[in-house]
Amino acid sequence: MRFWSSIADILLLTVCPYNGSINITRKKGITMSLSRITEQVNVRRVVQDTLELVKIGSATGDAREVADRYARMLTEVGCSVRRYEFIPDNPTLVAVWGEEREGRTILFNGHMDVVPLAHDEPEEKNGRVYGRGACDMKGSLACMLEVLRCLKETNTKLPGRLIVVANSLHESPGGRGEDLYALLEQVPVQADAVVVMEGATTDCTIAQLGSATFEIAIEREGEPCHQLSAPSGTPHPITVAGEIVRLLDQWNGALEQEEIEDIGYASFFVGAIESGQFYNQLPKRAALTGVRRYSPAESFEEVESAMRSGLDAIAAARGVSIRLDMKKVRDGYRIDKDSPAVLAMRRAVTAVRGIDYPTAGKKVVTDAGIFVRALGVPALCHGPDFRTAHGEVEYVEIRELDLTVKAYLQFITEFLETD
Repeated sequence: MRFWSSIADILLLTVCPYNGSINITRKKGITMSLSRITEQVNVRRVVQDTLELVKIGSATGDAREVADRYARMLTEVGCSVRRYEFIPDNPTLVAVWGEEREGRTILFNGHMDVVPLAHDEPEEKNGRVYGRGACDMKGSLACMLEVLRCLKETNTKLPGRLIVVANSLHESPGGRGEDLYALLEQVPVQADAVVVMEGATTDCTIAQLGSATFEIAIEREGEPCHQLSAPSGTPHPITVAGEIVRLLDQWNGALEQEEIEDIGYASFFVGAIESGQFYNQLPKRAALTGVRRYSPAESFEEVESAMRSGLDAIAAARGVSIRLDMKKVRDGYRIDKDSPAVLAMRRAVTAVRGIDYPTAGKKVVTDAGIFVRALGVPALCHGPDFRTAHGEVEYVEIRELDLTVKAYLQFITEFLETD
């Protein structure tokens, strides 16, 4: 494995801003050879790579072993790889494929960590690869290996470069993109477009809501006691919790009056309320946990400040303390639906999958927003169907792996060859 001798070694091509034109001009390049490249796609290799990666445990918090293996795999297919460890035990890999030359740069991103849910042993069965991480998203990481392998085996010279960034801290609540933020803050990575290799299998994501989790802790003075022993006027934490739920419902009503283009509505959601130990004991505390989804036009700091102000008003009125612990999952984003990257992805997926591939907004959270905000370029999502992600039984269809490899190859051709 070759490591760069300095940060300057991974300075990539300068971003070329989109000027608003959607005219398509073809360069002389790899279009004529695309069929020859796709003929090299060997889905059996993708299946084996997926199984190998899935067999390596990598629940969020420690991805060292899978990062070691994926780094070797990237090197074997012709990449120069550098490994960072901004957060202990959670490596971030940056791999570059292609010679330094004029042309665009595409960054492909995937996460190596998986949700900490038990699963049966990985296996291939009935046209599927089963195992934790099979579709979320080690199958996508394997697809990218096959893309690079095919380019290498056909000795293809791209009119540009490819970067693969594999990160370790994606799955919340254990990970919230901390290693990606650190990478993009500390290393001068540049690209003209980003492909986050999950989701958006049948439509092209051009906007996502921001997301933040919240924990609200309510506490009164004194200790838990029999309800009849409590002094008159003692605040009841459960009653205060109910008032907070009503406030959030009111806020949801207001949010439903403000439709967000392509996405729908922002929202508050309470998933759990906890308080009390006995039917006639007045508790000292109550707690609520939930999620806040917010517009791409808003920042985490804005939504946190607004929520804190509402809770402070209730605390002052009811004579209790209310603590808000709000943590950002990801900010939302929006990209130009007529940008060259979006148009290239829509053409690529339509050509490979034979489907209409409309633009759409999403409420789900991906790492695309991190790249949009840090690099100022379009970040797209596309990968194998991931409906079983986080499920009790997780699998990826082998046919989906094959189509994803070919869609990436088609996109590379479409985007790098288009002015």
